[in-house]
Amino acid sequence: MKRFLFLMLLVCGMLIVPAQKLYINGKVSDSGKKPVENITVYLIKAKDSSIVNYTATNNEGKFSLKIDNQEEPSILKIDNEKLSYSKRFEKIDQPLSLDDIILEQKKIINIDEVKITVSPVKIKNDTVEFSASALKVRPDSNILELLKQVPGVEVSNDDKITVNGKNVDQIMVNGKPFFDKDGKMALQNLPADIIKNIQVTTTKTKQEEFGKKTPKSQNATINFNIDEKKNKGLITRAIVGYGSDKRYEGSGMVSYFKGNTKVSLMLSSNNINSRSVSGDNVFDNMGSIRGGGTQSSGGGILRSSTIGLNYNDKLSEDADLDNLSLKYSVSNRETASKVSRTTLLPDNILKTNSENSNKNESRQYSFDNSTRIKLDPETNIYISPSFSRSEGFSSGRSKSSTSKNDQLLNESQSSNTTDSENNTFSPNINFSKNLKKKGRVISARVNTSISESKTNTINLSQNTFYGESGITTDNRNQLQKNRSQGNDYSFNAGYTEPISDSATISMEMNYTSKLSRDFRDFNDFDNTTGQYSKYNILLSNSMEQRINQFSPELSFYLTKKKISTWATVNLDISDMKVNSVFKGQQYELKKNFALPRYMVNVQYVLSERQRLIVSNSSGFTVPSAEKLIPYKDESDPLATYTGNPDLKNSWMSTSMISFNSYNIVSGINYYINAGFIYRNNDVINYTRYDDTGKQIVTYDNISGNKSFNISSSLNKTFKWQDKKLIISPRFLMSYMYNNSSINGQLIKSNSYSISPSLNFNFDIKDKLSIKPSYSLNYNFSKYSNSDINSINTTSQSLKLELTNYLFQSRFVFGNDFEYNTNSNIAPGFKKDFYFWNTSLGYAFYKKQFTAKIKIYDVLNQNQSVRRTITDTYFEDREDLILKRYIMFSISMKLNTFKGKK
Repeated sequence: MKRFLFLMLLVCGMLIVPAQKLYINGKVSDSGKKPVENITVYLIKAKDSSIVNYTATNNEGKFSLKIDNQEEPSILKIDNEKLSYSKRFEKIDQPLSLDDIILEQKKIINIDEVKITVSPVKIKNDTVEFSASALKVRPDSNILELLKQVPGVEVSNDDKITVNGKNVDQIMVNGKPFFDKDGKMALQNLPADIIKNIQVTTTKTKQEEFGKKTPKSQNATINFNIDEKKNKGLITRAIVGYGSDKRYEGSGMVSYFKGNTKVSLMLSSNNINSRSVSGDNVFDNMGSIRGGGTQSSGGGILRSSTIGLNYNDKLSEDADLDNLSLKYSVSNRETASKVSRTTLLPDNILKTNSENSNKNESRQYSFDNSTRIKLDPETNIYISPSFSRSEGFSSGRSKSSTSKNDQLLNESQSSNTTDSENNTFSPNINFSKNLKKKGRVISARVNTSISESKTNTINLSQNTFYGESGITTDNRNQLQKNRSQGNDYSFNAGYTEPISDSATISMEMNYTSKLSRDFRDFNDFDNTTGQYSKYNILLSNSMEQRINQFSPELSFYLTKKKISTWATVNLDISDMKVNSVFKGQQYELKKNFALPRYMVNVQYVLSERQRLIVSNSSGFTVPSAEKLIPYKDESDPLATYTGNPDLKNSWMSTSMISFNSYNIVSGINYYINAGFIYRNNDVINYTRYDDTGKQIVTYDNISGNKSFNISSSLNKTFKWQDKKLIISPRFLMSYMYNNSSINGQLIKSNSYSISPSLNFNFDIKDKLSIKPSYSLNYNFSKYSNSDINSINTTSQSLKLELTNYLFQSRFVFGNDFEYNTNSNIAPGFKKDFYFWNTSLGYAFYKKQFTAKIKIYDVLNQNQSVRRTITDTYFEDREDLILKRYIMFSISMKLNTFKGKK
């Protein structure tokens, strides 16, 4: 491990060393010799118009464009919608300081048969716009391939997208969601040749967007604008496949575009653990689990079917339908697990072995709508109601045993069946109005959530306890009925006032009202009647909780060219009332709070592509009513829980510092993040174990828990001819100090986690793609006042993704290989395994159809085994996972635009 860390540091050091750079400096003015601010300046190669670098002028019209040596002819361009300038250089091998540049009225310029009619990049405030015509991709590429060519954009092996170090959390098409805001449907299904430009900007809330406020988010949004000439047509995608063990996949999508109107219908059905409608170009829907090991959320084996409709339109000049989405899905999931847990006691340890299996069927319905209404040029109303409903049925079995010093303390086995129903309705409204004075805004927001859920569970369990006084049993045959109702309502009113050209203050009033009702009824089985008719008053309870909160808020924003900051101070004034009935006894709880919160964020621009961000926040958390009410809950035969009305409010302080740098010239992008969290009056489980291994839990406050983490990533891109190599070393380290209590003894834990990794990505355009990677995860925990002093575990993963494009990309041969190993796993768990997927595809009929043969888990070794370490226990877990299958599939891509295919 030490050698690997040294290698990582050496590679990082070699990559961070900056290459010698040149520059082109100048000052830009219009025909009246007035400086032109924020106009795009860029250098392109004369042979293919590809971007070398770009920048923008400052408020004095000055710019400094950093470049490397240019051995080939290049063209300097400066332009906006009306003005332009160009200058050709045969060679650049020294810094250049140009005379004052006077812009002329924009016109088409031809230089040595290089026709430049569209700027490849434009900068306007915090938005950077790239022309799609300047990004070179294959004619049949989707917009994901187009996005990968945008300078500063990185797409990881798990499809996580970042731009200049910022996480991308929204992807839009023509400024609107395409089914979902994550954009996966759009990235995989829309063709690149219909896109006019790509816009990258900071993610904003609706209030920030309408009120033109400085965004508080550190994430980015990418928007694809469709070319007006191609914004009328039909896009069709379909995949059908069948294989061994009755594995199948089928998905399809049809999208119709015409101006502002966009209608899309999607269908999907498979039993290969994929919830997506389309996958990647190599493995189709299998691509959602490409790279092995990991499965879709929840593990197990999933069979699912989904149908969805998405509609966007401009209803009138003053009404815009951002999104109308309907979705229905059915899923069946089978899970099974084997767990070995070791619980740390002050003078001993407990060993618990358990096995669980479960089958779950569910149906889900959802409706989402968002409509923007413009009452006048400065007044906007945004209405976004949503509704969801789910129905489910599950059945499962479990068994467990707990021992100490190889002496059996208890054993349990149970079976259960559950049917459930849940409904949620959330109508939300945003209002914003810009007043006459620039920057003066009034806004209001109303959010509502009405929910109801019902669950009926029949549970049969046999529980045996081997105590010092003898053997006792607790056998149950019960019907448990749970009903929950929730009504949440919040109202926000805000006023923003500019106090200078770069500073504003904002005052907001927030009111929140929450009402929840929970009913839990137990009925024991009556052998006489053969029904669950014996009401069990000892386990049944009900609880009604009301929380009203009033929160005045004051915010300050300062935006300069080099520095921007915002700070927010809140005071949460809360009134809590709880009424509960348990064992026929009524409990009442009333508490009032006045708790402050604050957030401060400072961003400093060191250079055009380097930013330093520092933030700090703190606030209080009120314990839940279940932990405050002092009744004894014995619904679990193996554990009892008792609330503590004397719990104090928890306080947490979070500090973060982040530095990111992106250099388009040298192709180096890196960031370093560090964070620290300190907690006071943390609510912890105050646990005791009796002589049968049964848990007796209450709650208490403890102070001094803290954590620290640091993460860094570096990407270095090398390009030559049609080849590209990306080297990406990454490093993550975290430390946690936690206090816990077992059997009245305070146990302190110091936990460390170190996770370095190294990724490579080598591409030869339209021929070959190689992505090797290696990751190491080392965990070490040290305990005081425990029978075990320390625990450590190491996991390693070696991956290789190899894709070959043969015979003008008609044949695509893909292979994903992975080797995983875990150390210190308990006996009975396999420590390592190999995982291999392979696919061979042939494209025919103008590459509109593709036939594929795919093998998942070629070696039939796939498994899910992991170790988890906490401050009170560590456990090894193995889950049921999808195994080898072979599948043949046919996929289709048909596009028609204005009568042309």
